[in-house]
Amino acid sequence: MAGHKDLLAALLPPVSYDPNAEGVDLSLTVEGAELDRVQAASAAVLGALRPWVWQQYLPDWERVYGLPGACSKGDQLLQERIAQLAVAFLERGGISHAWLKRYAALAGYEITIDEFIPFKAGLSCAGDPLTNDDWNYAFRVNTPADAPRVFKAGQSVAGEALRTWGDSILECIINQRKPAHAVALVAYT
Repeated sequence: MAGHKDLLAALLPPVSYDPNAEGVDLSLTVEGAELDRVQAASAAVLGALRPWVWQQYLPDWERVYGLPGACSKGDQLLQERIAQLAVAFLERGGISHAWLKRYAALAGYEITIDEFIPFKAGLSCAGDPLTNDDWNYAFRVNTPADAPRVFKAGQSVAGEALRTWGDSILECIINQRKPAHAVALVAYT
């Protein structure tokens, strides 16, 4: 393949310039080299559209998407940062329980959601929970229980809780994306 110097020389009018003249040759060499450099760099520019392949642009994408967000844990691995960006790419928004389950799945959580249906005489059965008023706006997110994290001498540091349960990242995701009027209860089953 010809370099840009040769292509530029072919564009010169044959009568006006001698492409081998000293000043013209130097100009074509410099301009051709710059065009060669720009063409070589264009792959990196196109790579910026795929931050999971070209990581040098990852901080820019994280800034655009507001990552790491409030639901991120500190000191994330590169793979976790890329996965979180991929979730942000795929997330389109919604307020249904199906969308909330899909979003949790994108973040790596398998959940189910139970709604509390108000008790209505004649429509509800014996044994149905008596849920009225504020319970109309509550729902329960069910997720497999993680083993509690326990303070261990030699492995834990001063200031850590003696025992913790739950998943603060999942709870943050649910509470950030649930409808504003709703109350989300997370149950570890």
